[in-house]
Amino acid sequence: MFYAPGNEKSEAVFTSENVRKGIKEFLLKYSAPTSLSPKALPMSNFVTVISLHSGSEGEKYMKEFLKGKEWTGKVVFVTNEDNQHLDAMCASDVGIIHDGQMISSAAACHLPTMNLFDMRMHHQWYHDLFNRWWNDMNIIADRNVYPELIGGEAWFGKIADTLGEWYIKPDQRYVMVRNFDGFIQEAMSYKPIDRNQVRTRDIILDDGNAYNVYQDPFAVACRKIWAEMQAYDSHSTVANEARSGTRIRVQPH
Repeated sequence: MFYAPGNEKSEAVFTSENVRKGIKEFLLKYSAPTSLSPKALPMSNFVTVISLHSGSEGEKYMKEFLKGKEWTGKVVFVTNEDNQHLDAMCASDVGIIHDGQMISSAAACHLPTMNLFDMRMHHQWYHDLFNRWWNDMNIIADRNVYPELIGGEAWFGKIADTLGEWYIKPDQRYVMVRNFDGFIQEAMSYKPIDRNQVRTRDIILDDGNAYNVYQDPFAVACRKIWAEMQAYDSHSTVANEARSGTRIRVQPH
C-alpha cells in the first residue's frame, strides 16, 4: 500500500490518523489470523510504504506521529530522492494520496489510487462548479476514475472499505488503466527543447517536446474564480454609481 501524506504539515495532520485507522481496519478484516477467511494471507505479507518529500514539514510530522502511534503491519519510508517514490508506486498494489502532482505519477505507474482532500463545503462547491472533478487526471478524463474522498468522506471506514474492494478485485488496476487510456499523455505539460543548450536525457515526445511544468488545477481554478469575483464587484460598483448619477473613473488593475 502506497501512502503519500502530503508535504505540508497541515496535509499530513489531515490524512495521517484516518489512514492509520483505515489500514488497521483493512488488515484486521483481510489478513490472518484476524480475518474470517481461511485463505487470508498473514499480516507480514502486507506493507505500507509512506512516501515523503525529503526535508519537508510533512516528513517531520509523520516521523513524530509514528513515535506515538502504532501502525498496523510493516512500514517502509521512501522519499523523492533517486525516484524512490516512483519505484514504490510501481511496486504497490493500491495507493492513498493527498491531492497533488503525484496523482499523475500514480496514473502513469498504473497504481489504483484514492485521493484525500481537506476542503470545506464552500470550497468544494466552487470547485464542483468550475472543474466538476478535483484531481487533474479526473478533470482531463472527465470521469471519476480515482475516487475522491473530500472532507468528512476521508474517514477511516471509507478508506478501509475502498482498500478491501480493490483487494478482492485485483482487476481494478486494469479498469482504471482503460479509463485513463489516451489521457495520461494529455496530462503532461511540454515545451520545445533547444538541444544546443540542453544535453541531458529528458522525457521526449516524437515532436521534440519534453516534460516541463506541472499545472495545479486548484491554482488554476482559484485564479479563475478570483478574477470573476473581481469582475463582478467592479461591475456592481459601476452599476450602482450609474444608478445614483455619480460619475466615476475605474482604474485598471
